[in-house]
Amino acid sequence: MALPPGWHREYEGRHGAEYFYERRNLTVSVLPRYERAQGRASQKEPSRYVVRVHRLLSPGPSVPLTLGERETFADANALARKYMTRVDSVRLRAADDDLLAAFAGVATYDDDVLRALCRSIAGSAVRTVVHVDDDEVAVAHETDESAAAVRERLGDRLRALAGLTMPSDEAVYVATDGGDLAWFPRGPDAGTLVEFASGHDDVSSFLEEIATFVKRRDEDG
Repeated sequence: MALPPGWHREYEGRHGAEYFYERRNLTVSVLPRYERAQGRASQKEPSRYVVRVHRLLSPGPSVPLTLGERETFADANALARKYMTRVDSVRLRAADDDLLAAFAGVATYDDDVLRALCRSIAGSAVRTVVHVDDDEVAVAHETDESAAAVRERLGDRLRALAGLTMPSDEAVYVATDGGDLAWFPRGPDAGTLVEFASGHDDVSSFLEEIATFVKRRDEDG
């Protein structure tokens, strides 16, 4: 089956595939995952498939970002093709914001992927990720402190940001002495906060794309 314009097969087998984009060092892989680590792969059937994008924000080596997981190779390959089609639809100008927009519009939401995205963009560790839904504050990630300590330390800030923004707002980026914050509204009295150990101006350039990905948390359930 033909691939979207600009994409080529590195390989495509019974339980895996890899595709690359000709105008940039960008790769999409469909990788099998097995319930049992022992035994030869050729003698086992995968239990699921992981779709990953390599070198999304940098042409050099980087941590792959997961588009999603699927139970069958056909479904995983369909997800990979959906992403490849989206990349082609933005008429890629080798710009990182185009690549990120294509990723955010297709990828299944995951807290670890959000952290990896933000870390790659900011060049900084992510200290905390917090989700707010009405009165519930869920700490999805914390570094060197407990979830209770995060809630106490950021409680006033979370309430202020929730009151400052509307669900239609994309995001707010706040630079503080203790670390920079990105707040992404997801609905009435709902949002996601990402706290950086050391912020970077580049984060503010990608807020719209990250917000699109964060809002998939509710769409994906």
